[in-house]
This record gives sequence, C-alpha cells and structure tokens, in this order.
Amino acid sequence: MALALNAENELLKDLNEPQKEAVLHGDGPLLVLSGAGSGKTRVITRRVAHLVQFRNVFPWRILAVTFTNKAAREMRERLVHLLGAQAHELVVSTFHSSAAMILRRVLREDAVAQAVGLTRAFVIYDDGDQMQIVKRAMREAKVDPIMQPREILHRIDQEKNAARLPDDMVVDVDDARGVVVQKTYRAYQKLLRAANAVDFGDLLLLLVDVFRKHPAVLEQYQRRFRHILVDEFQDTNPVQYELLRLLAPPERRPNLVVVGDDDQSIYRWRGASVDNILNFPEQYAGARVVKLEQNYRSDQNILDAAHAVIQRNTRRLPKKLWSDRPKGETLTILLNRDERAEAQEVARRIHGLQREGFIKYSGMAVFYRTNAQSRVLEEAMRLARVPYTLVSGRSFYDRAEVRDAAAYLRLMVNPRSDADLLRIINTPARGIGDTTVERLADWANQAGVSLYEATASPERIAGLNTAAVRRLSGFHALVSSLHAFAQDAQDSASAVDQMLKETHLVDSLMTEGSDESITRAENLREFLGAAQEFDLNRAAAAVAVSDATRTPAPVEPGEEDLDSSPLTEDTPPLNAFLEQISLVGDADAEVGDGKVALMTLHAAKGLEFDAVFLTGMEEGVFPHSRALRGDDVEGEEMAEERRLCYVGFTRARRRLFVSLAQCRSLFGELRYNPPSSFLAEVPQALFGIAEQELPPAPKETPYVKRKRDWGDEDDGPRVDRTYSQTSDGEGIGGDVRGMRVRHNQFGMGRIISTDGQGPNAKVTVDFGGQVGLKRVIARFLMPG
Repeated sequence: MALALNAENELLKDLNEPQKEAVLHGDGPLLVLSGAGSGKTRVITRRVAHLVQFRNVFPWRILAVTFTNKAAREMRERLVHLLGAQAHELVVSTFHSSAAMILRRVLREDAVAQAVGLTRAFVIYDDGDQMQIVKRAMREAKVDPIMQPREILHRIDQEKNAARLPDDMVVDVDDARGVVVQKTYRAYQKLLRAANAVDFGDLLLLLVDVFRKHPAVLEQYQRRFRHILVDEFQDTNPVQYELLRLLAPPERRPNLVVVGDDDQSIYRWRGASVDNILNFPEQYAGARVVKLEQNYRSDQNILDAAHAVIQRNTRRLPKKLWSDRPKGETLTILLNRDERAEAQEVARRIHGLQREGFIKYSGMAVFYRTNAQSRVLEEAMRLARVPYTLVSGRSFYDRAEVRDAAAYLRLMVNPRSDADLLRIINTPARGIGDTTVERLADWANQAGVSLYEATASPERIAGLNTAAVRRLSGFHALVSSLHAFAQDAQDSASAVDQMLKETHLVDSLMTEGSDESITRAENLREFLGAAQEFDLNRAAAAVAVSDATRTPAPVEPGEEDLDSSPLTEDTPPLNAFLEQISLVGDADAEVGDGKVALMTLHAAKGLEFDAVFLTGMEEGVFPHSRALRGDDVEGEEMAEERRLCYVGFTRARRRLFVSLAQCRSLFGELRYNPPSSFLAEVPQALFGIAEQELPPAPKETPYVKRKRDWGDEDDGPRVDRTYSQTSDGEGIGGDVRGMRVRHNQFGMGRIISTDGQGPNAKVTVDFGGQVGLKRVIARFLMPG
C-alpha cells in the first residue's frame, strides 16, 4: 500500500491543485477549462496514466483524441515515458485518424460495407482530388453554372461538418444556389463511392451515419471506450461533437473529459462551434468544471495584455491567467511608415535580439493576419540575411512529384480511384494524350466502369489508333502489377520502392538533368525515407505491445465478447502510411532549426516562442475588415478576431512586439488604416508609456483608402496632406498626427500624439530604430 501511495504521489508531485483535481476526478463528465500555457497536455497524460496505474482501467478502453498529428505524437511520447509498453495499447490520435481506423474496422461487416458503399481498402482524397471530383459531379448533375467549383466544394464541406448528408439538407425550391449544392453533393458522393474513396469530412460523417443506423455496432464502441478524453475541445465542429455524443451519451453520465479554452476558439471558418464548450455543462448535466489559470509560459505583462483584449468578449467562461514569474519586459509598439518599413524594422529588431545573445533566431516568430502580408516580410528577411522558415504544414506533401508518387500508391491499394489515375496516366510521359484520355473517360462513363477497368480492353474504345491502344494496355499492365505487389507488401517502404522502380519516376527526372528535376528526384527519395521511418515506428510500437504483459480479458458479465484488439490491425501498412500523409494538417508544421518562423496567426496556435512580432496591427487588417462590416450583427466575427489576438499575444514567453504601418498596400490597394482597436484595449502602461501617448482608436470609419500621395523619392508615401501643419519651430497647431518631423538629437520621426497647443506642447514622436518613442517639447521640432 505504501509503495502504491508513493508511486501515486510521484505521479502528482509537480501538479498544482487544480491540475491534481482534474487528474484525480472520478467518474462522470468533466470540463477542464485550460487557459493558454496552463499545462493541459500534462493534465491529460497524467490522468490517463492514473487511470491505468491506480484505477486499473485497461489501456485499450481509453480513447484520447486531439486535432493535430503533432499534438497526438507528443501525447503518445509522454504516455510511453509514464506507462512504458502499456501506452501502445491506448488509442491516442486525431479525430480523423481514429475515425478512419474505426471505419475500416466496422467495414468488416458485410451489411455495413454494403450500406456505406465502401470496402476496407478505401483511399482518402486530398484537396486537389476533391476539386477534380466536384467538377465531374457538376457535369454529371447538369447543374446551372451559377457557382464556382471551389465554392460548391466549400459548401459541401460545411454540410459534412454539420453532420448532414445530401438527403439531410433542407433546401427551399426557390434557393437556386442551395439546389445546385445539393444536386452536386449527391453526384459528388456517388463518384467518391464509385472510386472507393472518401474525403476528410466523410471519415467523421460516414462513421456517425453508421453509428446512427447500426445500434449494435455503436454499442460495441460505447462498451469498449469506458474513458474518452478530448483535447482542444473548443475546436470541435457539430459532426465531431455528434460523434462524441454517440460514443458518450449525456444521459448515461459517461466518463467524458473535455479539455479546452473558449478564448482560443479561432476556427469558426472551418465549422468549429464555440458553443460546444460554452454549453457543455448544460449538455452534460452535473459535469464538473475545473479551471487551469496558472500560466507557465509567459511573463505577467504579456498575460495582462492578452486578458485586457479577451475580457471584452461577452460570451466567454470567466477566467484570468496569472503567473508567479516576474512581470518581465514591457510590450514594444513599432510604428512604421508603410509595410516595407515595417518589415525592415522587424528584421532589424530580430537581428538585434540575436546579436545581443538575448534570443536565438529559432526562438522568434513573426505573425500576420493574412497570407498576403508574408511577401514583403520575406523580402525583408532575405535582404537583411535573417534565416527564416515560412511555416506551412503540408509543403513537402504538396509538391507535385510527391503527389504523383502518392497517387500511384493509392492506385496500388485501390485501382478504382479515377482521380489518382487521371493524375498519373501520362506521368512520366508515356504518349497518352488528352484526346485519348477524353475518349477513355467517355467510354468508362457510358459503360459504368472505372477508368482502370476501361484500360483493360482499350481496343473496344472507338476512335483510338493502334498506338493509343498499345499505350493504354501497357499502362493497365503497370497498375495491375503494382496492385498485385501491394496485396502482399509487408511494409510501406517496400511498396514505395517497388513503385518508384516500376514507374521510373526518379529515373525520368534524373535523365532530364536540370537542377530542378534533380531536386524533385531527391524529394522522391526523401518520400521513400518517410515511408521507411513510418515502418520503423510502426514496428517498434508492435514489438512494444507484444513484449508487454497483455492486460487480461475483461471478466465483467456480458463483456466476454468485447474486442480488445488494437484498432490499427485492420489497416495494412501501405494504407496506414497513405492515411498518415493524407491527414497531415497545417498545424503539424515543424518550427525551429535555427530560423525565425513566419506564419499566420491561425497557424501559430499551439506554439510558443521567446519573442513574438505581431504585424499589421491596424483596423481593417487586424481585426480583419470582415469583422467591421455592418452585417456582423451578433458580433461573432469580432469576437473571433479578439480570440485570435489573444492567441497571438499568448504565444510569447518573454518579449511581445506589436507593429503597425501608417499606410499599407494590400490586395492592390493603398490603405490608410487607423491603429487596431485592440491596441486601445491594452492598458498603455504595459507598453511602458503614459496614458494618451498611443495613436487613438478608430471612432467610426474602420479604414480609409486614399490615393497614393508621394513626396520626395526617398520619403515614400506620406500619410495625409492634412497632417502637414507646423509652426516652423514655434510650436504645433491642428491635427498633426503622422506628420514627419526632425529633432537635432534624435533625428527623423513621426508624430504619434500631442498634449496641448503652441510651442510648449508635449509631443510624442516615434523616431524608429533604437530611439523609439520619445516625448519632447514642440519648439524643439522642425518639419521633416
């Protein structure tokens, strides 16, 4: 008993009281409100370990889901450290990965497979494949071309996120666009099923549909998963929430633990609903609520600034982050002439922090609201010789040659995949032209067969010459050979290696001989390396489970038939590898490696840096102009922008720089935007300056577009002619904010604000560089 008590104390020793409360929570639903940097991953992993070690819960009865592969990987690594080999019996994965594993498993039953219209060898289509299918669906549904394919695909994705199949849509007959979406959606699903394929939304939606229509199947998984833990619960959309409600019905008071922060709900545009976390205590009556408010990441000044912004959201669960660390450095505001000056100043400051040994490049990040802002920032980094990486999670797997290789692999698994076949039918070039492909597709469509099946007898296709028939037959033989090899492949790397050899993808690129083609060939070799790494990790996990002492079969009455086998056993290695690369998301990008990270605010979620530069802090840029329109009646757009600001602020550990420009060229327009309203919400003392010294917040107009007003060539665009009022050294008159001025000691600067009139007025000027903001007497200034 004493040994067990000591072991439990060791597991809990570095947790604060609310963290312990969450870890030791007994049965029933629990909401853990976990603020930024409050140690939520530690709580989840310690709770899982406690369930296994001290409450005798079988590991295979625990399901832990999160939103990114990176988060799932970190969770698994921590659990292996805590539990050893037993950790490999847990199901720790993303929503989509766990849904894919369960879906393949339930498709073992013929009745389910027939109802769904899929086999267990289904493939997952990415964005490009989906676009190709939706275009075909529009043609087959014969819809009016009143919408672009991308818009229709977005609407279909929204329907799937809302847990609605085509027949579940409620469309008014007078709603022409809704009718187009519904008709295309039906044809789109039909084409996916014909290709034995799914898209991302299907993984969740089809599983929910199976659970709804097959109660016996649902019961198996309700019984199996006695404990369900959900990370980043604020990011769940309706179909994910419905899946959880099916597995853990509220009326049964299930052991459902959800961990999240409504203040970090920033994916509304992806279908996420903040209501899921806000309403959880009502949906799951009697749910316990534990708040984690101690922050272990940021200095207190940064936390105070973040709270000042987020507390203005009316629909939020009350909480306030605090830290036992010192207040730290004050926030720094950088006021710049335009976006180029902003980028140059950010690069200069980054150089300074690195040069002084204060913060390394890998510990710094630059955030922006929209991707369009990155171009100028990248140019400035290159000119200043600042090493940087543009964070984009799918960049490697989005490369054309890698997508070609993945298409071949999917055909090896599932030759019925028309989208993949169309992508590589003439890659490398084998003389199969567009006309041949069109005739092939027409014949296959009329015959009701897949393109692969049509290539088996190309001589039956009218209009094809002897050479075209021979080439299609050769292509069919290639795919058939690869498919046969895949049936017996013991690992994914051998399948990739065989595919590269038979297709000559690498050889053709090396023969081309250009620098670009050689680089692409190297990427394909790296793709093979990714498969080898995947196999090693998979094999290690399998060995760990087999070497572990398997937990005994359940002995509770009526549970003798419960399946405790690993969910992964129904996924062959090549399918599993394809699943992994298909489900890589934006948030899985790696940062560090001695470089400054450049990324959007959305991509920054879940990351942390010693120093953060948040650029474009202007009304109409951030908050985005969309949130300033009159149609945001409920204020939901602005609430999400404020949450995005909160996320950006709380990524910083030690230094937070906020940057704005007096004019900005964005999307082909020159804009003169007021400072972001978020800056006015932050107490100015946190910037280390007195009240009223920051630029005023906007009153009515969100942003103003003006024609470019050029001064001298070296000056760049001026802010506004109305600012050009001075008294030739005798003082200040009128509204001179933004005016260029000169000081004998501090040099050139721009006026931020004034206090008083005449020669003795106190003027706040941003002199840029190392001088920064200074408050001086007006009579010591001259027009710039």
